[in-house]
Amino acid sequence: MFKEMEYVFAVYEERSFSKAAKKLHISQPALSNIVKKAETEIGMPIFDRSTIPLTVTKAGEFYIQSIQQIRAIQKNVEEYFEDVKNTNTGELVLGGSSYFCSFVFPEMISRFHRRYPNITIHLKEDMVDHLREELLHEEIDLVLETAFHEEEPDIRNVFYKNEHIILAVPKILQVNLRLQPYQIGRHEIICGRFLHPSFESVPMIHFKDTPFIKMKPGNDMYLRSTQICRNAGFDMKAVLYVDQVMTSLNIAATGTGALFIRSDIVRHLPPDPRLVYYKIGDPLAERKVNWSYKKTRYLSNSVREFIRIGNGVE
Repeated sequence: MFKEMEYVFAVYEERSFSKAAKKLHISQPALSNIVKKAETEIGMPIFDRSTIPLTVTKAGEFYIQSIQQIRAIQKNVEEYFEDVKNTNTGELVLGGSSYFCSFVFPEMISRFHRRYPNITIHLKEDMVDHLREELLHEEIDLVLETAFHEEEPDIRNVFYKNEHIILAVPKILQVNLRLQPYQIGRHEIICGRFLHPSFESVPMIHFKDTPFIKMKPGNDMYLRSTQICRNAGFDMKAVLYVDQVMTSLNIAATGTGALFIRSDIVRHLPPDPRLVYYKIGDPLAERKVNWSYKKTRYLSNSVREFIRIGNGVE
């Protein structure tokens, strides 16, 4: 039965009997007979052979989901015993956006590597939607991100920290002239003093006519910044959409537009006199950063240790 399932799953993955047969190194007629046998056993067709590429029937969807569950259980069993035998060796695949991969992971990886030098780490930098897909397909063990929500059914989140969003505005824009009392300095951002109630949040309505550089849809900052402006009573005047925060910061510094950024990024960059910063009072200006992993996957010792060391527990 399990062998049949592997053959059926190969057809599902390739969406073709001929491609699956080539992948499995068997003839296409032999593969067709194996699939027909599986269909006879359940009394229903698994594949709709009238479509190109091949698709699964409703019964086939259930059959494929069952195979995936069985494969996941088998993989978890294998990983558990491999973990027990080799607690200080193996591989760990981490995922994150460009910010986390560039500024947060390096120090964590260094501390982890000093303790576990025989564990090889692979780092995947990608957009949030791709990270989610790779996490669910078990191509990534652990993701550090802000955009995986608590209600996602297949992902478990472990709290890392809260982060705060501030507004970076090109100094040459006229709007800054009347907002000098609200501007916060680089040192105040780095040490976190700007969060004290004595520092006033800028009234966002002042930026209703300001051009904005905006993250593209799919990024948590896209929705969050949009809503912060709407809560202030206006819609953002977006003049440019970007994928990466570093790109947007470099463009903002030239005077193109204002930008919502995480405050922590300021500590990692050299001072830039072309930008001024403002504290935002909207509750959406604070968000959680979480470690995320697939719920049904066995959580290896290396993953647990990386979370522990990443959270500063030595």
